[in-house]
Amino acid sequence: MTGNVVLNPEGPYFLRRKVARLLPDAARTVERHMRETLPPTTVRLAHPSEFGPAVLAAADASASLWRTTLVNTLHRRLARDAQGLTVPTHDGGALVLLHIAAVRDPDQLHTVLIHELVHAVQMGRPSIAANALARTRHALGNEHRNRRWLADHDASVDRDEDEAYRIEHLLCVA
Repeated sequence: MTGNVVLNPEGPYFLRRKVARLLPDAARTVERHMRETLPPTTVRLAHPSEFGPAVLAAADASASLWRTTLVNTLHRRLARDAQGLTVPTHDGGALVLLHIAAVRDPDQLHTVLIHELVHAVQMGRPSIAANALARTRHALGNEHRNRRWLADHDASVDRDEDEAYRIEHLLCVA
């Protein structure tokens, strides 16, 4: 079941070792609680400057230099505040990016893994993954979406985030 989760062998050794130790248990816990399987998921330790290029590569979209710079800047700012980010990949999987500096606390690392793996399960749902990729491609200027669709997508993202926080609270605090 959890063979779909792979840790990318980059980043600080001590942090990779902690993540590698916690990842199988976190994946099993999330799959058992949500009763859904994880899509092929890659977990990667990254610095804020690496979030934007990773999202662009996951979307498999080309963009102008200006748009690429905007997306990189947006994700760098997001990474400063967030501890992790989960994005769907163009091949049906999920990419989990963990902020190296934000997840150094071992107690918090398990919570962040649970939260991001819940998002990975959500990305395994066909409509959510397709909409997230469409939103990224819209931001890059490759696809056009109207304001109504963007507002509906933002509401969907908020619902997914609420679900992830609820499950995180159930699995980590209880």
